[in-house]
Amino acid sequence: MADAITLLREQQEKRLVALGTQRTERQQRLTRLEQHEAQLSALIGDYHGAREANVLLMANRNQMVSQLTPLVEQCQRQQEVARADLSSLDGQWRRQLGRRQGLVWLEGEKRRRKQTQAMRLEQKQMDELAVRKR
Repeated sequence: MADAITLLREQQEKRLVALGTQRTERQQRLTRLEQHEAQLSALIGDYHGAREANVLLMANRNQMVSQLTPLVEQCQRQQEVARADLSSLDGQWRRQLGRRQGLVWLEGEKRRRKQTQAMRLEQKQMDELAVRKR
């Protein structure tokens, strides 16, 4: 039967895994947003770089740039929110890791104390037995 510390450590490990999964998902979302912004910025760059003699094509190019620019800005705002969310989640994950490591240490310490106590008891019994044989 597992003791309370072991059960608590197992709970903390499950929470750590869940936070790690969320952290990975949030990092992937941020990466997707950054890629999306890069694609939009590249499109804007392509439209700015193209030089057409036709007035209609120039007007179309300017219209596309004016429609893409707010999308880039929106994407940048979403990235800021995603970064803040990821930072918060990362802090939670680090605190959780600390709790788990503390419980692992406590389990080991408890096990060492138990072994030391058992060895002392065994030594005491052997000493008592040696005294009786004299």
